[in-house]
Order: sequence, then C-alpha cells, then structure tokens
Amino acid sequence: MMKRSYRIIHLVIFFCLVGALMCVASEGEGGGEGRQIWDMAWRIINFGILAALLWKLLGDKIKTYFGDRRGEIAQMLEEADKAKKEAEQQHAEYLKKLENVEQDIKDIRQAIMGELESEKARIIEEGKVAAERIVEQAKWSAEQEVVKAKNSLKNQVVDLAGDMAASLVTQNLNQEDQRKIIEEYLDKVVK
Repeated sequence: MMKRSYRIIHLVIFFCLVGALMCVASEGEGGGEGRQIWDMAWRIINFGILAALLWKLLGDKIKTYFGDRRGEIAQMLEEADKAKKEAEQQHAEYLKKLENVEQDIKDIRQAIMGELESEKARIIEEGKVAAERIVEQAKWSAEQEVVKAKNSLKNQVVDLAGDMAASLVTQNLNQEDQRKIIEEYLDKVVK
C-alpha cells in the first residue's frame, strides 16, 4: 500500500513538471499568454509540492485515522450483526412460546378443572359425612327423647297408680286395718 502511494506521488510530480516544461516551451511567441501558462504551471507545481508535503507529514495519520475508522466500522457492523442475531433468536423464542400458549392455556384449564372436580368431590364427601353425623345425632336425640318420655310416662303411671292405690286404700281401709298396718310397720322397724 505504501509503495503504491509513493508511485502516485511520483506520477503527480512528473506530470506537473512535464506540464510546466510544456508551458515554458510554448512561451516563445506571445508574451502575455506564455506568462499566464507559466503562472498556471507554477501553481500546479506548488500544489503538487503542497500535496506531497501534506502526504508526507499527514499520510501516516490519515492512514491511521482511516484504518481505525475502518476497524470501528467493522466492529460496529459485527455488533450490529450480533444484535440482529440475538434479536432474531429472541423473536424465534417468542414465536415458539406463542405457539405453545394455546396448549399451555388448555393445560392450565384442565388442571383447574381437575382441581375443581377434586374439590367438589371433597365437599360432597364432607357433606355426606356431616349428614351422617347429623342423622346419628338426630337418632341419638330421638332415642334420648323416647327414653325420657318412657321415664316420664313411667313416673306418671307410678304416681297415678300410687294415687289410685291410695284412694282405693283410703276408701276400703277401716280403723282396724290401719292399726294392723301400723303395728306391722313398727315391728319391722324395731327388729
């Protein structure tokens, strides 16, 4: 690359000198025109010298700048390609997730329905157990009420029988029978 730039500089200087010589050679006939051509040739030579000096002084810096810039651009392009690939990968992942969303929704719905069915079965079972317990308690309460009613009825029958017996005894008992009963009772108590 360096050899090529030196060749270009040499060619520019060569053509400038050839142009200047042609201008000097054609100067012979007309004084005013030759002067203008000679002036133009010196400008070209000055420009060539200035370009060569600038190239000599700034050539490495320009090459470095453009080389660095080329590297930066290449790095930016690599980063852009990398970012593009990552974005495409994420896009593909999201598309895959979106494809599976319907299946996920169905799975979640089935899981919820299964849980609801099991909860429903549990509640029904608890209801049956509670109903059986209530029926058992009702039977026990009914049996207790029957026992209580029987005892109450027995007590009433006993009281009624006692009242009836007392009234029969008082109606049929005379003085002599009352004395005998008292004596028998006293004999039993004393013994």
